[in-house]
Amino acid sequence: MRLLSALPFRVAAARMVVACCIAACLAVNTFAETWAERLGYPAESKVLILHANELGLCYETNAAGAKLLETGPVKSGGTMVPAPWFGDWAEWCRAHPAADVGLELTLNSELKNYRWQPTANGLVPTLVDSNGFLWRAPMQTMVNGTAGDVEIELREQITRAKMAGLNPSHLTTHLGTLVTRPDFMEVYLRIARQEWIPAMIVELTPEQVERFREQGFPLPDNVIEMLADYPLPKVDDLRFVGAADSYDKKKQAFLKMLAELKPGITQIAFHPAVDSPALPRITRDAQQRVWDNQLFEDAEVREALAADGVIITDWREIMQRFESRPSIDSE
Repeated sequence: MRLLSALPFRVAAARMVVACCIAACLAVNTFAETWAERLGYPAESKVLILHANELGLCYETNAAGAKLLETGPVKSGGTMVPAPWFGDWAEWCRAHPAADVGLELTLNSELKNYRWQPTANGLVPTLVDSNGFLWRAPMQTMVNGTAGDVEIELREQITRAKMAGLNPSHLTTHLGTLVTRPDFMEVYLRIARQEWIPAMIVELTPEQVERFREQGFPLPDNVIEMLADYPLPKVDDLRFVGAADSYDKKKQAFLKMLAELKPGITQIAFHPAVDSPALPRITRDAQQRVWDNQLFEDAEVREALAADGVIITDWREIMQRFESRPSIDSE
């Protein structure tokens, strides 16, 4: 079995995953100011990207994402090109060309009864299981996949999106798979640079790097150098709307997250979906997704977003600010 024969990636695999995931979306910050300040926002501004994940997964996610992006306060989302309902989401994007939609680059098909194949089907044998579907778990892709096949698949996803009429504003990585190995990360960041589409990267200070090392999770020097050399805009923090036992607990946790926002650009990711009899058959976290959707339709949450002095933005605005400040890379 390929899963057991890929010896180079079996040694200390768990530690490598942790170290690379810490760096996942991290780059060393040698500047005192936040990315919000570097992009021209007032000092101490709390700038927020509300990011709807996994658009294109199914009808239920598309219906929720479309309404949220059309009515606010959510302004940004990511779509999965290999997923079954991508075509439906691409149709929405063609009707809303100014919408801030990026690509959630997808190398896994993790759901039990709802699977998908790679877009470069037949050309990426190390990325699929015996049934031809993308591996379920990121660890399986990390152990079996080659960087060459990853590059083929990522480029095909970008090409397919553009052919469908979608102009992606940013890139993210589904389940974090692209950050489980340095060579996967190199492909991810190189494609972002070549396409001039910003990848979701979180700035990391030298103090944080040292703290991770002291905790036993040293970031490889080549990863640190790779991330430090990455030229496109980044965010200062990344958060996720977590699972909860009830809607009220989820809402209170989110309101607490808002109250604790620090100056800089923060992306908060969540997974919205409308309710349906089919949704629990698709995914085990159906209720959490319905609550995620409900969260951003909640009047109390909307009031908190408006009253806290938070500036809500998206990746298109970030890139516009970045490109209007040509000296930013040489600061």
